[in-house]
Amino acid sequence: MWQVDLVRAAVVLGFAAWVLLASPPLVVPALLAFVLGCGETVFVNASTSALPDVVRPEQLEAANGRLEGGLIVGGHFVGPLLGSALFVVGAGYPFAVDGVSFVLAAALVAALGRSSASTPSPRRPVAADIREGVRWTWTHRGIRLLAIVAAVASMAFYLAVTMLVLLLTKTLGASPVAYGMVLASGAVGGALAGVTSGRLRNRLGLTARIGLSFFLMGASLLGLGVGSSVALAAVLYAAASFGVVTWNVQVVSLRQRVVPRRLLGRVNSCYLLLSRLGILVGAGLSGWLGSAFSVRAPAVLGGVVLLASLVVVPGLASLEAVRSRPAGLDVAADPDPDPVDDPTLPR
Repeated sequence: MWQVDLVRAAVVLGFAAWVLLASPPLVVPALLAFVLGCGETVFVNASTSALPDVVRPEQLEAANGRLEGGLIVGGHFVGPLLGSALFVVGAGYPFAVDGVSFVLAAALVAALGRSSASTPSPRRPVAADIREGVRWTWTHRGIRLLAIVAAVASMAFYLAVTMLVLLLTKTLGASPVAYGMVLASGAVGGALAGVTSGRLRNRLGLTARIGLSFFLMGASLLGLGVGSSVALAAVLYAAASFGVVTWNVQVVSLRQRVVPRRLLGRVNSCYLLLSRLGILVGAGLSGWLGSAFSVRAPAVLGGVVLLASLVVVPGLASLEAVRSRPAGLDVAADPDPDPVDDPTLPR
């Protein structure tokens, strides 16, 4: 994690110097975005895999909620405001501060020490590791179901929100300021979900929490598609964001408990790949539906798909048993355990 952040710091600081001294061609920020996206993927996967080493199993929901809340506060509130203010001073200053922030983040992560998840293991071909992660994900019925549901949910959510700017500004006549307030309300809803994730775990079962998240997302997006008030849109978008973060916290915590520690990074990669494919499909379908029918159609269809997904939630009941099990319990006696034959894993 700290090595990735140092690489990101060097790349961003180099770009900042280029912007302050000259005007780089458009292809350069495109390459910068690609490199930072790759770094973020590696960092998020590693941080998700390392969290069970930092907190106790019963604290996973609260910890993941705080992480989600921190990302929202930094990415939706502090970051945009600070970036806008610095851009007024000079185009390169936001990138310079961003580069310094990566250095500070690397120092903080390095101070945590080495996690047990990073214990050296015999080197193998990357393709073999990928196959192992794909195989475990597919053969574990609970995680496979979650991965498929996540892909469908990502597709439905981005199907709805890709056209949100046109729905609010063109159809509902929202001003740019009002549109910004709707986005801010979503950040508030997501941050609130992050803060309350631990308490929600103590009061509701796993399937109830997942069912609540899908209901909030589906009903809110459906309401956005048929509503006619910008104020109502702000409330609904906040509720939808609450549902998104609640879903994220529950499924991340669940994977951290169910997946063996040595496979957690590989299984997370498979899971995230399916989720990102859902985003690509949803965004593409949104543009097509918005052009062929109306900008309301994607939000309505996305909400309906999410509400229909509630029918699979009871199928996750078997995963409730992992709530009290140590995070990422592995079979120490077998140097290469077969997850299909592991009786400690729910199926």
